[in-house]
Amino acid sequence: MCLVDANIVLRYLFADNPVMSQKAKDIIKNQEVLILTQVIAEIIYVAEGVYNATRQETVDSIPDISALDNVYLEHEEIVTIALNEYTATKLDFVDVLLYAYSQQTGLLVETFDSGLRKKLATNNSNVT
Repeated sequence: MCLVDANIVLRYLFADNPVMSQKAKDIIKNQEVLILTQVIAEIIYVAEGVYNATRQETVDSIPDISALDNVYLEHEEIVTIALNEYTATKLDFVDVLLYAYSQQTGLLVETFDSGLRKKLATNNSNVT
């Protein structure tokens, strides 16, 4: 199994560089791949900031990749909750990840972010 960085996934998704995109496709299609949660956050940040993808387009691409039999997402349940919340709110992706971790683990979230505090309070999560 190998870890891939955001660049591999982005080249696979956007096919914007023929050589790198083909290499990314070969890796993703032919190896067992683990995509870390931090890499998902970077993919979302770059897809929206550099490629001008919408939230929905970006979020839709992650399950498409993880549906491949050889691709695994770290903390898949948490990432799925975060992706769903990301399209339903105006919170940034790291904030919805914190929310998702809180929902799954019951851990307290310490934050000064008013939007995240409101989301956590609305869903009876642990927030201070």
